[in-house]
Amino acid sequence: MKIYFHAKESSDSEQQKIQRQIIDFLENNGVLLLSNLIKGELKDERLAFENMDGLVIEGKDSAPDAGYLIALALAQGKRVLFLLPKGSILPDQLRSLQENGKLKKLILLRFYTDRTLINQLVDFIDLIETGELRREVPSVKFTLRFTPRADRYLTWLNRKKKIKKADFLRQLIDESIKNDEEYHTQLR
Repeated sequence: MKIYFHAKESSDSEQQKIQRQIIDFLENNGVLLLSNLIKGELKDERLAFENMDGLVIEGKDSAPDAGYLIALALAQGKRVLFLLPKGSILPDQLRSLQENGKLKKLILLRFYTDRTLINQLVDFIDLIETGELRREVPSVKFTLRFTPRADRYLTWLNRKKKIKKADFLRQLIDESIKNDEEYHTQLR
């Protein structure tokens, strides 16, 4: 999978941290990444969106050429993830894209926090790979007690694979739901 990541270069350390998180996540998850933030890598012929699967834009203080990149990607039917920090105001140009029935299927506008940024990227990769958002936002609170042994394992897993305990358990349950034939036949 090939994705272009675009963000405004910033001297703000918090903004640089967010940009680094995005780059690291994409690179560590098998994405061939091109970006205006990775020096010495860009050549105009490599920026052709027909060779890319998607565009990710971190939109805080969005650079002037972000609009051009979005238009180019959408014109070629490529998926776009436009990320804004939670609490930011959605630019008017993007609001009109969300109102267009055809284009809103291609552009994903998401507000993020430090805790939700990676989930937004996971959703985007799922959308490119499968054409649908497979994950639902957890909204039901549930209390669960573990043995010390199970808790040690989940803590170890969290440190080793950088996955939160709750996210790991959600993945296990989602896999179980997906593979349970009896459950699916009863839903019909």
